[in-house]
Amino acid sequence: MSLPAALLVQLVPVVAFVVVLVLLITAVGSMRATGRAVERVERKLDLVMQRLDIEDSAAVGIAPDALAEIDRCLWSDRRAEAVRLYREATGHTAAQAKEWVERRAASY
Repeated sequence: MSLPAALLVQLVPVVAFVVVLVLLITAVGSMRATGRAVERVERKLDLVMQRLDIEDSAAVGIAPDALAEIDRCLWSDRRAEAVRLYREATGHTAAQAKEWVERRAASY
């Protein structure tokens, strides 16, 4: 017993959409888990640096949350946003912020 051809033609796009939607949901979940893992590692590294009294000279005066957001922008190749966030956090000029962001991006 087979399905009529007209029904089959209508079902194929629906099935394809459902498959793509499931794959997209899985990928987003995986990205979120990776982001949380990176944040945990960053927190642990910050604690180790604090315990060893090591100061990140490139990030002096920037709140850890702001620095984490700047780093996320750099990892996502959103440098203009990183420059804006750095300027807001430090009050530096656009040229100083751009130079700092470029140095920080090169250190990855």
